[in-house]
Amino acid sequence: MKKILCCILLLFGSSVCRAQGIDFVTTSWEETLQNAEKSGKQVFLYVRATSCRYCRQMEKEVFVNQEVIDYYNGDFISYKIDVEDGGAGEALAKQYGIEGFPTYLFLSKNGQKLHQSSGAKPAADFIRDGRNASDPNTALFPMLARYEQGGRSPELLFNLSNALSRYMVDANPREKVIEEYLATQSADELGSERNLRFIFAADLGFKSPATLYLLQNQQKFADLFGKAEAERAAQRIMTRTANMAGRTNDLVLMSELRKVAVDHFADSIKTLSLLQIYFYGGRRDWLNYGRSTLQYGSTVGATDWQTLYETGIYLKTFAKDPEALKTGVEIMARVLDMNKNYEHLCIYAQLQKKLGNKEPALKAAGEALTIATDQGKDGSDARELINELTTISK
Repeated sequence: MKKILCCILLLFGSSVCRAQGIDFVTTSWEETLQNAEKSGKQVFLYVRATSCRYCRQMEKEVFVNQEVIDYYNGDFISYKIDVEDGGAGEALAKQYGIEGFPTYLFLSKNGQKLHQSSGAKPAADFIRDGRNASDPNTALFPMLARYEQGGRSPELLFNLSNALSRYMVDANPREKVIEEYLATQSADELGSERNLRFIFAADLGFKSPATLYLLQNQQKFADLFGKAEAERAAQRIMTRTANMAGRTNDLVLMSELRKVAVDHFADSIKTLSLLQIYFYGGRRDWLNYGRSTLQYGSTVGATDWQTLYETGIYLKTFAKDPEALKTGVEIMARVLDMNKNYEHLCIYAQLQKKLGNKEPALKAAGEALTIATDQGKDGSDARELINELTTISK
C-alpha cells in the first residue's frame, strides 16, 4: 500500500517520498565498523547532545538538505550517538576523545580516524568536511601525523591550521601551527589575498603573530573586507583583550594595548576610551565601568548606542551601588534617545526599579508593553515588571 501511495504522489510531482535526512544505521557500533570494512565505505560518526541547540539546527536545516543526503548516504555509513545518554553514546564519545558537540568524526573503512570537525555550518561546508576526510592533504589526522613526524611544508601547515580550527580539544596546537606557517611566508606573501583571509579568520590571542599582523596592517584588510568590517575585527580583538587584562589586573598588558591603539588605529582616542571601558568591566568595577561609558557616550562614542546598551545590561544585572545604578540610568536614557525599543525600555525600567524609582520605572515598562502589543511581540518581561512594581508598597 505504501508503494502504491508513493507512486501516486510521484505522479503528481510530490517530493514526500524523497529521503527525509541522512540515513543513520541502528546497528551496534561494532557491527557498523564490520559493515564498513565489508562495504569499503568510510564511517561518519555524528556526536550530538539532546540539549545542544546547534545540533538541532544542523538536524533541522542541513541534514535534510538533498545534496547532503545524496552525498552522505552515497559515500558513508552514518552512525549517531548522544553524549547525554549516560550509556553507550557517552562511553563512545570518551573513547574517541570527543569534548564538544556537535562533532563530526570520519573514520576509514578499517576504523582509523581520518578527520574531525564540529559546529553549525552551511550544507556546502558540511559536505566539504566529508570530502576533506577522503583527501590525505586535508584530512586532520593524517596531517597531524605528518606534522608530529616533523613535516613543516607551508601547504601542510596551512591546511592543518584550517582543519584544527574546528577541532574541539584542550590541547589544540592550532596557534603554534599558524605561527609556524606565517614564519614560512615572505613580507610580500603575507599580503596575498589567501593569507589575508587566513589571518582575518584566525581569531587568536592579542600577542599571536597573526593578530599583531592584522592590527598593524589594518588598511590591507580594509581594502579586502571593507573598512567597517576590518575596524570591527580590530576593535573586537582590542576590547576582548582589555577585558581579560581587567580580570587579571594586568597593567602591563593594558600598556601594550594602549601603544597599539596609538600607533595603529586611525581613531586612537575612541579606541583608548573603549579599552578603558572594557578594562573596568573585566575588573567588575561597575561604578568606573559606568562612568567611563558615560564619558565615552558624551564624546567620541556619541552615536555608538551598542556599547552603551551593553554597559546598561551589565549594570542592570550586576551593579548594586546606587551611584553605579544612577550612571546606568543615564546611559540607557542616551540609548533611548538614539534607539527606543522594547528591550531598551525594559532595561531602563529595571535600573530605575533597582534604585527604588517606582514611577519612572512604571512609565518605561508601560511604554515597552505598548510597543510589544503594537508589534505583536511577546511583552511578558514588561508585564511582569509592571506587576512587580504595582505590588510594591507605597
